[in-house]
Amino acid sequence: MSFADVLIDMMKERDISQSQLAKQIGYSQRAVSKWINKQSEPTETPIVLCAKYFGISTDDMLGFVANNHDQNSNNLNLDLHENSYLDELKLIKIYSTLSASGKARLLAYSEFVSEEEKIKYKR
Repeated sequence: MSFADVLIDMMKERDISQSQLAKQIGYSQRAVSKWINKQSEPTETPIVLCAKYFGISTDDMLGFVANNHDQNSNNLNLDLHENSYLDELKLIKIYSTLSASGKARLLAYSEFVSEEEKIKYKR
């Protein structure tokens, strides 16, 4: 099973259109259409974004693992998506647009905030 096949299946399962998916992951509808029609292969970032959006692993998204989801895992995936993945998707999209210097600065700041919270909340 290819990325395109998994993408089509997941979109049908969730009853979302190409334009809805494109908006959710921050890419154009044209890009999504090209992936679905196997006119182009997505890079790492949209694969990760799609996997996060659908609540599956990147291995599942790439068709490496059988796409057999029982009802409980589907419900869990939907709950996880609804609760918090949009912020993570935004961060991944922002990170992918940065220069090497910008990525290094963002990572350094993230580590600083993480350490600060560990101290504050004694994690």
